[in-house]
Amino acid sequence: MLTWERTQHHGTTSILEKLVGLPFQKIAHKVTTIDTQPSLPGANAIVIAVTGQVLIDEETRPQQFMQVFQLVEDNGFFIFNDIFNLNYA
Repeated sequence: MLTWERTQHHGTTSILEKLVGLPFQKIAHKVTTIDTQPSLPGANAIVIAVTGQVLIDEETRPQQFMQVFQLVEDNGFFIFNDIFNLNYA
């Protein structure tokens, strides 16, 4: 599941359609913080919270973002949940 700017997308097809359909060509991230915690007792899973700045296409003023996602192991790690928001000031 992906929540992008408060809109939820369930399943691989819906998530890929959202990501491929984003209207920009270039993106650059500058990560400020990364925090991690184990999750799902008895399973190999990690919750990761990231904050930082993002520049989209030819913008010169970065936007603040936050992203929280959960990695779960099942024949390799995959993103089980993902939440992304721009922080508007």
